[in-house]
Amino acid sequence: MAKKQGNDTPLLTMHELATYLHLDEQTVSKLVTAGKIPALQVERQWRFRREQIDAWIEEQLVGDDENFADVPDGMKLPLEDLLPDQAIITNMRATTPISVIDELAARAYTNGWLTDKPWFVGAVVERESLSSTAMEGGVAFLHTRAKDKGKIGRPFIIVGRSWSGINFGAPDGAPTYLFFLLGLKYDRLHLPILGRLARALRNPTTIAKLRSLSSPDQLRALLLKEDASVREGTMQEFKPEDFKPQLDRTLRLRAIRRLQAAKAPEPPPKAKKRSKPKKAIPNIPAPKTILSPVKKP
Repeated sequence: MAKKQGNDTPLLTMHELATYLHLDEQTVSKLVTAGKIPALQVERQWRFRREQIDAWIEEQLVGDDENFADVPDGMKLPLEDLLPDQAIITNMRATTPISVIDELAARAYTNGWLTDKPWFVGAVVERESLSSTAMEGGVAFLHTRAKDKGKIGRPFIIVGRSWSGINFGAPDGAPTYLFFLLGLKYDRLHLPILGRLARALRNPTTIAKLRSLSSPDQLRALLLKEDASVREGTMQEFKPEDFKPQLDRTLRLRAIRRLQAAKAPEPPPKAKKRSKPKKAIPNIPAPKTILSPVKKP
């Protein structure tokens, strides 16, 4: 809980500020030490006023080359504007972290939302090298720290799903199954959209459903529904112990066939049956008939 000072202004701790900004505590600590985030010390501990943090965020949201009025409000922008059906990859081919980033960026480039794919991939890899964006529960939110908006045609989100999961550096050491690549172009969009997605995917039951649905439109519909619940404040809470991924009948049968095909050993080549040589039938001469002489009377 945030502490209070004499004027009843709530003070955030370092951990609470990191959660509020959707950053790891190490990154926040570096920003505070460098004097980039407004802070004060209480009993030799860093504390933060929420109103000062909000003002600092607003300063960071829009750059000098942006018109604040022209940039969409990330808290009000509908998720469907950022997430069309063609932005969803239901069966990723990637098996490594680098190939995940490349495959997701390739989809954005193919759709014309990204004008410089090598730059974007490099910027995302650079961000991941600082600390993994993978969260507990099997979800990762990939993004960049760079602000070269000219190389992003329009704000976008690419969603990729891996059936088998990929080791992406999650805190719990478990594989990551759902990847969200954020190319939101404007800082004013980044924090609100990231916060909305993080709250929508905090529910393990939602993650289980997203891992099991078979078509892009089903995944999109569920994401839009959960995001609407977040914006309206009607997000339903579920117990973590209720988490149990279930596949529908079609996907379950496909999974069973894949496992059977992977486990079944290849049958050895059939040996040709050798025909047994026929035994030669000995040429036995026919018995001679001995005629007895006919006696004349």
